[in-house]
Amino acid sequence: MNDRFWDDLPPANAPQNPYAPTATVGDAIPGMVGVSASDEQIRRNFLTHEASVQGVGALYLLGGVIVTIAGAGMAISLIASVNNAPPEGIAFGLGIGVAYFVMGIFQSWVGIGLRKLNPPARIGGIVLSCIGLLAIPIGTLISGYFLYLLASSKGQYVFSPEYTRIRKATPHIVYKTSIWVWVVLALFILLIVSMIVLAFSSGGNRWN
Repeated sequence: MNDRFWDDLPPANAPQNPYAPTATVGDAIPGMVGVSASDEQIRRNFLTHEASVQGVGALYLLGGVIVTIAGAGMAISLIASVNNAPPEGIAFGLGIGVAYFVMGIFQSWVGIGLRKLNPPARIGGIVLSCIGLLAIPIGTLISGYFLYLLASSKGQYVFSPEYTRIRKATPHIVYKTSIWVWVVLALFILLIVSMIVLAFSSGGNRWN
């Protein structure tokens, strides 16, 4: 045994250095090197909000796909019936179809970005949420909740570079979907379908 090894060790009653590096989770769990305990704690504190924002992204993506298909279908049906409808009705309906198609593409982009916690998509989500406030009463409630998730201080933080680093450092922490997420999903789909049906009915009356 090398006696010099024991001589190099500090005595048991030696004062501790308060600036010494703290232990990490990787020191205790094999295969998780470099994950600090503070990172894990922060991720767990914001995990519910993170999952809620990503849930909003999934809803916007689903709604965007539906609106895009509806807009394209409306435009195609108008082009097919160009000989059987008045020109002003065709122009009005085609304008609605193009508007729905563009809005669907934008909403899909926002949805994908929110799923990835992309900062520009947060701004787009805030814009869509503000527009959704006009859909009284269900749309106002849902969009108000979306606006809180995106515009609150927690919402700003989960899109920050610091939280992105924490997410990459803690891939083992996952969120289990709550039943309330599915309830909001059902209400959101109902709202989107109702808006599409209303647009088709008003467009049909205008064409006739």
